[in-house]
Amino acid sequence: MEKRVFGQRLHPLGLILFSYVILSGCEGGAPPSRSAQDATLDARKGEAGHLVIIGGALQSENAAVYQAILDSRWGDGPLCVLPTASGTPTSAMDAYVQDFDALGGPGTAQGILLTVDNRALARDEEMAGRLRECSGFFFTGGVQSRVLDVFLPDGEPTPAYQALWERYQAGAGISGSSAGAAIMSDPMIGGGSSGDALVQGVQSREEAAGVWVTPGLGFLKEGIVDQHFLARGRWARLVVAVLATDEDRLGFGIDENTALVVAGDSAWVVGESGVVFLDARSAVREDDGNGGYGIRLFLLGAGDGVDLSSGSVAWDGGKSPIPQRTEPFAHPHADLFASGSLLTVLLDLATAQDDRVTFHQEGHFLEFRKEPTFSAVAWDGLGVQDTPRGLFLGPFVLSAWRE
Repeated sequence: MEKRVFGQRLHPLGLILFSYVILSGCEGGAPPSRSAQDATLDARKGEAGHLVIIGGALQSENAAVYQAILDSRWGDGPLCVLPTASGTPTSAMDAYVQDFDALGGPGTAQGILLTVDNRALARDEEMAGRLRECSGFFFTGGVQSRVLDVFLPDGEPTPAYQALWERYQAGAGISGSSAGAAIMSDPMIGGGSSGDALVQGVQSREEAAGVWVTPGLGFLKEGIVDQHFLARGRWARLVVAVLATDEDRLGFGIDENTALVVAGDSAWVVGESGVVFLDARSAVREDDGNGGYGIRLFLLGAGDGVDLSSGSVAWDGGKSPIPQRTEPFAHPHADLFASGSLLTVLLDLATAQDDRVTFHQEGHFLEFRKEPTFSAVAWDGLGVQDTPRGLFLGPFVLSAWRE
Protein backbone atom coordinates (compact mmCIF):
# COMPACT_ATOMS: atom_id res chain seq x y z
CA MET A 1 0.00 0.00 0.00
CA GLU A 2 1.25 3.48 -0.79
CA LYS A 3 2.22 5.87 1.98
CA ARG A 4 0.11 8.96 2.46
CA VAL A 5 0.71 12.34 4.00
CA PHE A 6 -0.32 13.43 7.46
CA GLY A 7 -0.11 17.06 8.36
CA GLN A 8 -1.80 20.38 8.58
CA ARG A 9 -5.17 21.25 7.19
CA LEU A 10 -4.62 22.15 3.53
CA HIS A 11 -7.34 24.48 2.26
CA PRO A 12 -10.25 22.02 2.51
CA LEU A 13 -12.41 23.91 0.04
CA GLY A 14 -9.64 25.94 -1.57
CA LEU A 15 -9.69 26.81 -5.23
CA ILE A 16 -6.06 27.87 -5.45
CA LEU A 17 -4.71 26.03 -8.49
CA PHE A 18 -1.64 26.25 -10.63
CA SER A 19 -1.86 27.45 -14.23
CA TYR A 20 0.32 28.51 -17.12
CA VAL A 21 -0.61 31.63 -19.07
CA ILE A 22 1.97 31.39 -21.85
CA LEU A 23 3.02 27.92 -23.00
CA SER A 24 3.44 28.34 -26.75
CA GLY A 25 6.83 28.78 -28.37
CA CYS A 26 8.74 28.23 -25.13
CA GLU A 27 11.33 25.62 -26.05
CA GLY A 28 14.92 26.69 -25.54
CA GLY A 29 16.29 30.14 -24.78
CA ALA A 30 15.06 32.13 -21.82
CA PRO A 31 12.37 30.75 -19.53
CA PRO A 32 8.85 31.67 -20.62
CA SER A 33 6.66 34.14 -18.87
CA ARG A 34 3.81 32.53 -16.95
CA SER A 35 1.55 33.26 -14.03
CA ALA A 36 2.73 32.64 -10.50
CA GLN A 37 1.86 29.13 -9.39
CA ASP A 38 -0.16 30.33 -6.46
CA ALA A 39 -2.45 32.48 -8.63
CA THR A 40 -6.14 31.79 -8.26
CA LEU A 41 -7.88 30.69 -11.43
CA ASP A 42 -11.08 32.30 -12.57
CA ALA A 43 -14.35 30.73 -11.50
CA ARG A 44 -14.60 27.17 -12.84
CA LYS A 45 -18.36 26.90 -13.11
CA GLY A 46 -19.23 25.09 -16.32
CA GLU A 47 -15.66 23.88 -16.88
CA ALA A 48 -14.48 20.29 -16.70
CA GLY A 49 -12.67 19.33 -13.52
CA HIS A 50 -8.97 19.09 -12.89
CA LEU A 51 -7.00 15.85 -13.02
CA VAL A 52 -4.27 14.94 -10.52
CA ILE A 53 -2.47 11.96 -12.04
CA ILE A 54 0.03 10.40 -9.62
CA GLY A 55 2.79 7.99 -10.63
CA GLY A 56 2.48 5.82 -7.51
CA ALA A 57 4.60 5.31 -4.37
CA LEU A 58 3.42 8.58 -2.85
CA GLN A 59 5.48 9.46 0.22
CA SER A 60 4.05 10.74 3.48
CA GLU A 61 5.85 14.11 3.33
CA ASN A 62 4.68 15.00 -0.18
CA ALA A 63 2.16 17.66 0.83
CA ALA A 64 2.19 19.36 -2.59
CA VAL A 65 0.46 16.44 -4.28
CA TYR A 66 -2.12 16.05 -1.52
CA GLN A 67 -2.90 19.74 -1.62
CA ALA A 68 -3.38 19.53 -5.38
CA ILE A 69 -5.97 16.77 -4.83
CA LEU A 70 -7.89 18.73 -2.21
CA ASP A 71 -7.73 21.91 -4.28
CA SER A 72 -9.20 20.10 -7.30
CA ARG A 73 -12.58 19.60 -5.59
CA TRP A 74 -15.65 21.42 -6.84
CA GLY A 75 -18.87 21.60 -4.86
CA ASP A 76 -19.93 21.02 -1.28
CA GLY A 77 -19.77 17.23 -1.19
CA PRO A 78 -16.97 15.00 0.09
CA LEU A 79 -13.89 13.83 -1.75
CA CYS A 80 -14.90 10.26 -2.58
CA VAL A 81 -12.28 7.53 -2.32
CA LEU A 82 -12.78 4.64 -4.75
CA PRO A 83 -10.64 1.56 -3.95
CA THR A 84 -11.85 -0.31 -7.02
CA ALA A 85 -8.36 -1.23 -8.25
CA SER A 86 -7.10 -2.48 -4.87
CA GLY A 87 -6.73 -6.10 -3.83
CA THR A 88 -7.52 -5.02 -0.25
CA PRO A 89 -10.18 -2.41 -0.99
CA THR A 90 -11.65 -1.91 2.49
CA SER A 91 -8.34 -1.22 4.20
CA ALA A 92 -7.08 0.95 1.33
CA MET A 93 -10.30 2.98 1.35
CA ASP A 94 -10.37 3.44 5.10
CA ALA A 95 -6.72 4.51 5.24
CA TYR A 96 -7.16 7.16 2.56
CA VAL A 97 -10.37 8.49 4.12
CA GLN A 98 -8.60 8.84 7.45
CA ASP A 99 -5.65 10.62 5.85
CA PHE A 100 -7.71 13.07 3.81
CA ASP A 101 -9.77 13.87 6.90
CA ALA A 102 -6.55 14.56 8.78
CA LEU A 103 -5.60 17.04 6.08
CA GLY A 104 -8.91 18.72 5.40
CA GLY A 105 -10.86 18.17 8.59
CA PRO A 106 -13.56 15.66 9.57
CA GLY A 107 -15.89 14.78 6.72
CA THR A 108 -13.47 15.85 4.00
CA ALA A 109 -13.46 12.37 2.47
CA GLN A 110 -15.92 9.53 2.14
CA GLY A 111 -15.21 5.98 1.04
CA ILE A 112 -17.34 4.30 -1.61
CA LEU A 113 -16.74 0.56 -1.61
CA LEU A 114 -17.28 -0.26 -5.26
CA THR A 115 -15.21 -3.27 -6.31
CA VAL A 116 -15.11 -6.26 -8.63
CA ASP A 117 -16.79 -8.25 -5.86
CA ASN A 118 -19.89 -6.03 -5.83
CA ARG A 119 -19.67 -4.74 -9.40
CA ALA A 120 -23.45 -4.97 -9.85
CA LEU A 121 -23.67 -1.81 -7.74
CA ALA A 122 -22.17 0.13 -10.65
CA ARG A 123 -25.50 -0.39 -12.45
CA ASP A 124 -27.54 0.74 -9.46
CA GLU A 125 -29.06 4.22 -9.65
CA GLU A 126 -28.68 4.68 -5.90
CA MET A 127 -24.91 4.23 -6.27
CA ALA A 128 -24.89 6.68 -9.16
CA GLY A 129 -26.73 9.15 -6.95
CA ARG A 130 -24.04 8.85 -4.25
CA LEU A 131 -21.34 9.57 -6.82
CA ARG A 132 -23.18 12.66 -8.03
CA GLU A 133 -22.85 14.11 -4.52
CA CYS A 134 -19.03 13.97 -4.56
CA SER A 135 -16.90 17.09 -5.01
CA GLY A 136 -14.02 15.00 -6.31
CA PHE A 137 -12.80 11.44 -6.71
CA PHE A 138 -9.62 9.61 -5.76
CA PHE A 139 -8.83 6.18 -7.26
CA THR A 140 -6.38 4.08 -5.26
CA GLY A 141 -3.63 1.89 -6.69
CA GLY A 142 -3.92 -1.78 -7.53
CA VAL A 143 -4.83 -3.32 -10.90
CA GLN A 144 -6.25 -0.89 -13.44
CA SER A 145 -8.27 -3.50 -15.33
CA ARG A 146 -10.47 -3.93 -12.25
CA VAL A 147 -11.65 -0.34 -12.62
CA LEU A 148 -12.66 -0.94 -16.22
CA ASP A 149 -14.40 -4.20 -15.29
CA VAL A 150 -16.57 -2.28 -12.82
CA PHE A 151 -17.22 1.05 -14.53
CA LEU A 152 -16.99 0.12 -18.23
CA PRO A 153 -17.56 -3.65 -18.50
CA ASP A 154 -17.03 -4.71 -22.12
CA GLY A 155 -16.92 -1.02 -23.00
CA GLU A 156 -20.50 -0.41 -21.80
CA PRO A 157 -20.90 2.73 -19.67
CA THR A 158 -22.61 1.95 -16.37
CA PRO A 159 -24.70 4.49 -14.43
CA ALA A 160 -21.73 4.80 -12.05
CA TYR A 161 -19.43 5.77 -14.93
CA GLN A 162 -22.00 8.19 -16.28
CA ALA A 163 -22.22 9.82 -12.84
CA LEU A 164 -18.41 10.17 -12.72
CA TRP A 165 -18.40 11.75 -16.14
CA GLU A 166 -21.22 14.16 -15.28
CA ARG A 167 -19.47 15.33 -12.12
CA TYR A 168 -16.17 15.71 -13.99
CA GLN A 169 -17.82 17.80 -16.69
CA ALA A 170 -19.43 19.93 -13.98
CA GLY A 171 -16.02 20.69 -12.41
CA ALA A 172 -15.29 17.91 -9.92
CA GLY A 173 -11.65 16.84 -9.78
CA ILE A 174 -10.51 13.32 -10.65
CA SER A 175 -7.32 12.02 -9.05
CA GLY A 176 -5.62 8.66 -8.82
CA SER A 177 -2.33 6.98 -8.03
CA SER A 178 -0.56 4.13 -9.85
CA ALA A 179 -3.43 2.08 -11.32
CA GLY A 180 -5.60 5.08 -10.52
CA ALA A 181 -3.35 7.09 -12.85
CA ALA A 182 -3.34 4.62 -15.74
CA ILE A 183 -7.14 4.69 -16.05
CA MET A 184 -7.17 8.44 -16.83
CA SER A 185 -6.33 8.01 -20.51
CA ASP A 186 -8.06 6.19 -23.34
CA PRO A 187 -6.40 4.06 -24.60
CA MET A 188 -4.83 2.82 -21.38
CA ILE A 189 -1.70 0.76 -20.75
CA GLY A 190 -2.76 -2.32 -18.81
CA GLY A 191 0.61 -4.05 -18.45
CA GLY A 192 3.82 -5.20 -20.11
CA SER A 193 7.52 -4.37 -20.06
CA SER A 194 9.75 -2.15 -22.17
CA GLY A 195 11.75 -5.04 -23.63
CA ASP A 196 8.68 -7.07 -24.54
CA ALA A 197 7.01 -4.01 -26.02
CA LEU A 198 9.89 -3.39 -28.44
CA VAL A 199 10.03 -7.02 -29.51
CA GLN A 200 6.35 -8.02 -29.46
CA GLY A 201 4.57 -4.67 -29.87
CA VAL A 202 1.06 -3.76 -28.76
CA GLN A 203 -1.22 -6.58 -27.62
CA SER A 204 -4.96 -6.64 -27.01
CA ARG A 205 -4.83 -9.56 -24.56
CA GLU A 206 -3.43 -9.35 -21.04
CA GLU A 207 -1.64 -12.68 -21.22
CA ALA A 208 0.23 -11.92 -24.47
CA ALA A 209 3.85 -10.75 -24.38
CA GLY A 210 4.29 -7.11 -25.31
CA VAL A 211 2.50 -4.02 -24.03
CA TRP A 212 -1.16 -4.60 -23.28
CA VAL A 213 -3.28 -1.67 -24.45
CA THR A 214 -6.96 -1.50 -23.56
CA PRO A 215 -9.69 1.15 -23.25
CA GLY A 216 -9.46 3.51 -20.28
CA LEU A 217 -11.87 5.91 -18.61
CA GLY A 218 -10.85 8.75 -20.92
CA PHE A 219 -10.75 11.75 -18.59
CA LEU A 220 -7.44 12.90 -20.10
CA LYS A 221 -8.40 14.10 -23.56
CA GLU A 222 -4.92 14.06 -25.08
CA GLY A 223 -2.28 11.38 -24.66
CA ILE A 224 -1.55 8.08 -22.92
CA VAL A 225 -0.40 7.81 -19.31
CA ASP A 226 2.15 5.45 -17.76
CA GLN A 227 3.22 5.35 -14.12
CA HIS A 228 6.17 4.25 -11.89
CA PHE A 229 7.95 5.48 -14.97
CA LEU A 230 11.62 6.20 -14.26
CA ALA A 231 11.72 3.88 -11.25
CA ARG A 232 10.65 0.84 -13.32
CA GLY A 233 12.19 1.65 -16.71
CA ARG A 234 8.85 1.73 -18.50
CA TRP A 235 9.69 4.35 -21.13
CA ALA A 236 9.92 2.01 -24.15
CA ARG A 237 6.51 0.47 -23.54
CA LEU A 238 5.01 3.97 -23.56
CA VAL A 239 6.90 4.80 -26.77
CA VAL A 240 5.52 1.68 -28.49
CA ALA A 241 1.99 2.35 -27.26
CA VAL A 242 2.08 5.99 -28.40
CA LEU A 243 3.46 5.12 -31.84
CA ALA A 244 0.72 2.53 -32.34
CA THR A 245 -2.11 5.03 -31.90
CA ASP A 246 -3.60 6.97 -34.77
CA GLU A 247 -4.79 9.95 -32.75
CA ASP A 248 -3.19 10.27 -29.27
CA ARG A 249 0.44 10.61 -30.28
CA LEU A 250 1.38 12.13 -26.91
CA GLY A 251 2.65 10.22 -23.88
CA PHE A 252 3.10 11.14 -20.22
CA GLY A 253 5.40 8.94 -18.15
CA ILE A 254 4.85 9.96 -14.52
CA ASP A 255 7.46 8.86 -12.02
CA GLU A 256 6.82 7.81 -8.44
CA ASN A 257 5.97 10.37 -5.76
CA THR A 258 5.00 12.84 -8.51
CA ALA A 259 1.82 14.12 -10.14
CA LEU A 260 0.81 15.66 -13.43
CA VAL A 261 -1.96 18.17 -12.78
CA VAL A 262 -4.21 18.89 -15.77
CA ALA A 263 -6.56 21.88 -16.13
CA GLY A 264 -8.07 22.26 -19.57
CA ASP A 265 -5.23 22.33 -22.09
CA SER A 266 -2.58 23.09 -19.44
CA ALA A 267 -0.66 20.47 -17.48
CA TRP A 268 2.15 20.90 -14.95
CA VAL A 269 4.28 18.85 -12.58
CA VAL A 270 4.21 18.75 -8.77
CA GLY A 271 6.04 16.39 -6.46
CA GLU A 272 9.48 14.96 -5.91
CA SER A 273 10.48 13.41 -9.24
CA GLY A 274 9.77 14.05 -12.90
CA VAL A 275 7.45 13.44 -15.84
CA VAL A 276 8.70 12.32 -19.25
CA PHE A 277 6.69 13.95 -22.03
CA LEU A 278 6.70 12.22 -25.43
CA ASP A 279 5.47 13.95 -28.58
CA ALA A 280 5.24 11.55 -31.53
CA ARG A 281 2.86 13.56 -33.70
CA SER A 282 5.58 14.20 -36.29
CA ALA A 283 7.36 10.88 -35.78
CA VAL A 284 7.57 8.20 -38.46
CA ARG A 285 6.71 4.65 -37.51
CA GLU A 286 9.14 1.87 -38.30
CA ASP A 287 7.97 0.06 -41.45
CA ASP A 288 8.33 -3.47 -40.12
CA GLY A 289 8.69 -3.14 -36.37
CA ASN A 290 7.41 -1.51 -33.24
CA GLY A 291 9.71 1.50 -33.06
CA GLY A 292 9.91 4.77 -34.90
CA TYR A 293 11.96 7.83 -35.77
CA GLY A 294 11.79 11.44 -34.61
CA ILE A 295 9.98 11.19 -31.26
CA ARG A 296 10.47 14.37 -29.25
CA LEU A 297 11.21 13.73 -25.57
CA PHE A 298 11.32 16.10 -22.60
CA LEU A 299 12.00 15.54 -18.92
CA LEU A 300 9.81 17.91 -16.89
CA GLY A 301 10.38 18.61 -13.21
CA ALA A 302 8.31 20.35 -10.56
CA GLY A 303 6.92 23.65 -11.85
CA ASP A 304 7.35 22.77 -15.53
CA GLY A 305 4.39 22.39 -17.84
CA VAL A 306 3.02 21.51 -21.25
CA ASP A 307 0.18 22.78 -23.42
CA LEU A 308 -1.82 19.71 -24.45
CA SER A 309 -3.22 21.29 -27.60
CA SER A 310 0.08 22.47 -29.09
CA GLY A 311 2.65 20.28 -27.34
CA SER A 312 4.64 23.38 -26.34
CA VAL A 313 6.54 23.15 -23.08
CA ALA A 314 7.59 25.64 -20.41
CA TRP A 315 10.02 25.41 -17.54
CA ASP A 316 9.71 27.09 -14.18
CA GLY A 317 11.07 30.64 -14.38
CA GLY A 318 13.21 30.15 -11.28
CA LYS A 319 15.43 27.57 -12.99
CA SER A 320 18.82 28.38 -14.49
CA PRO A 321 21.17 26.59 -16.94
CA ILE A 322 23.06 23.53 -15.74
CA PRO A 323 26.86 23.78 -16.25
CA GLN A 324 28.10 21.82 -19.24
CA ARG A 325 30.99 19.36 -19.11
CA THR A 326 33.90 18.94 -21.51
CA GLU A 327 33.86 15.15 -21.10
CA PRO A 328 32.11 12.80 -23.53
CA PHE A 329 29.04 10.75 -22.69
CA ALA A 330 29.98 8.28 -19.94
CA HIS A 331 27.38 5.46 -20.04
CA PRO A 332 27.55 3.81 -23.49
CA HIS A 333 26.62 0.35 -22.17
CA ALA A 334 23.79 1.28 -19.80
CA ASP A 335 20.81 -1.03 -19.40
CA LEU A 336 18.18 1.46 -20.50
CA PHE A 337 15.35 -0.45 -18.87
CA ALA A 338 16.93 -0.70 -15.42
CA SER A 339 15.52 1.35 -12.56
CA GLY A 340 16.54 4.99 -12.88
CA SER A 341 18.72 4.34 -15.94
CA LEU A 342 16.84 6.65 -18.31
CA LEU A 343 17.33 9.59 -15.95
CA THR A 344 21.07 8.89 -15.71
CA VAL A 345 21.39 8.69 -19.48
CA LEU A 346 19.39 11.85 -20.19
CA LEU A 347 21.24 13.91 -17.59
CA ASP A 348 24.64 12.70 -18.73
CA LEU A 349 23.87 13.41 -22.39
CA ALA A 350 22.39 16.80 -21.48
CA THR A 351 25.65 17.95 -19.90
CA ALA A 352 28.18 16.06 -22.08
CA GLN A 353 29.95 17.43 -25.14
CA ASP A 354 28.23 14.84 -27.35
CA ASP A 355 25.02 15.71 -29.14
CA ARG A 356 23.80 12.12 -29.52
CA VAL A 357 24.30 8.59 -28.23
CA THR A 358 23.17 5.22 -29.61
CA PHE A 359 22.52 2.05 -27.63
CA HIS A 360 21.91 -1.55 -28.68
CA GLN A 361 19.37 -3.48 -26.62
CA GLU A 362 16.71 -6.17 -27.19
CA GLY A 363 17.74 -6.45 -30.85
CA HIS A 364 17.13 -2.73 -31.40
CA PHE A 365 19.14 0.43 -31.87
CA LEU A 366 18.02 3.22 -29.55
CA GLU A 367 19.28 6.73 -30.27
CA PHE A 368 18.93 9.90 -28.20
CA ARG A 369 19.87 13.20 -29.86
CA LYS A 370 19.78 16.77 -28.59
CA GLU A 371 17.86 19.18 -30.80
CA PRO A 372 19.53 22.53 -31.66
CA THR A 373 17.04 24.25 -29.31
CA PHE A 374 17.98 21.90 -26.44
CA SER A 375 17.96 23.35 -22.91
CA ALA A 376 19.06 21.90 -19.57
CA VAL A 377 17.97 23.93 -16.54
CA ALA A 378 17.43 23.30 -12.85
CA TRP A 379 16.70 25.11 -9.65
CA ASP A 380 19.82 26.62 -8.06
CA GLY A 381 21.41 24.35 -5.50
CA LEU A 382 19.56 21.27 -6.69
CA GLY A 383 21.47 18.00 -6.34
CA VAL A 384 20.61 16.93 -9.88
CA GLN A 385 22.44 13.63 -9.55
CA ASP A 386 20.06 12.56 -6.80
CA THR A 387 16.62 13.59 -8.04
CA PRO A 388 15.00 14.92 -11.22
CA ARG A 389 12.62 17.06 -9.15
CA GLY A 390 13.85 20.43 -10.38
CA LEU A 391 15.21 19.39 -13.78
CA PHE A 392 14.01 20.42 -17.20
CA LEU A 393 15.76 18.67 -20.08
CA GLY A 394 14.82 18.80 -23.74
CA PRO A 395 13.98 18.49 -26.44
CA PHE A 396 15.72 15.21 -27.18
CA VAL A 397 14.88 13.32 -30.36
CA LEU A 398 14.41 9.60 -29.76
CA SER A 399 14.52 6.93 -32.46
CA ALA A 400 14.19 3.18 -32.00
CA TRP A 401 14.56 0.62 -34.81
CA ARG A 402 15.26 -3.07 -35.23
CA GLU A 403 18.78 -4.13 -36.18
